[in-house]
Amino acid sequence: MTTSCCPDNSWGSPLHVSHGTKSLDGARGELCKIGPLKDLEMYVSRPQVGGASQKALCVLTDVYGLQSRLFAICDKLAADLQLTVVALDTFRGETKDMHLDDFKEWLGSHPFERDISESAKDDKSAVYPVKEDIESCFEFLLDTYNINSSDVGVAGFCWGVWAMTKACEMKLFRCAVGFHPSIKIESMVFGGDQEAITKKAADNAPILLCVAGNDLDNLKPSQGGALANIIAKSKSKDTGDNDKAAPRCVEFPEMMHGWVSRGDTSIEKVKEDAEAALNLSVDFLRRWM
Repeated sequence: MTTSCCPDNSWGSPLHVSHGTKSLDGARGELCKIGPLKDLEMYVSRPQVGGASQKALCVLTDVYGLQSRLFAICDKLAADLQLTVVALDTFRGETKDMHLDDFKEWLGSHPFERDISESAKDDKSAVYPVKEDIESCFEFLLDTYNINSSDVGVAGFCWGVWAMTKACEMKLFRCAVGFHPSIKIESMVFGGDQEAITKKAADNAPILLCVAGNDLDNLKPSQGGALANIIAKSKSKDTGDNDKAAPRCVEFPEMMHGWVSRGDTSIEKVKEDAEAALNLSVDFLRRWM
């Protein structure tokens, strides 16, 4: 298994200048910094027409952080769902490309929770627990827009799907959608059990995952994937006859990992399948939020 969070032959860093920078040109939202040290940057997008509901969606990025392509995705979700969307830069401006030689160690400095054991107290290395960043986001949403944490869903990309799964395991979000998942980070970096965290997460919140052709087989219904089966058989609320609301993994067999947030959308099929994945997520979130 590759030591990267992404499988071989995945989309790399965002291709185009317009996708690979934090330029707000054309974006509808704004950047701000929150948290106890004001070092957690966040992109905030709200619908331009009709006003936002008292609900929100938290977006957990891939290992390339905040970038213009992601801003456009947040703007679409905010407009389509009429809610506030916030994307968190939990990596604080750093990206995978800055850590090619120490990638696993870098991811390890972003655990879900802080280690409070005695052995960890003497460790002076910087640690940025994802849960604390999510809690800062909840505080911001409540203070700024009067949105309660019980009315917040989550979307994740690549690494962000691992973080999303850990958060749902702890009942932090009411529903979740993920794109080209890297849940394997749980075992690869932290020595945990992918199936165990997925089962707890799926029992606590309905989950939809959009899976690329080169993602791991454990995510694919067509391969009898263990994680796909766990999500499909979860104890989430009854969806009735609404297939769009069913917790599930949806395969995009012609796509490479990263296609939604980093793929070259000048390629018609990449654009088509990126839009299809986002539209599936809108239908799913609309049902559960």
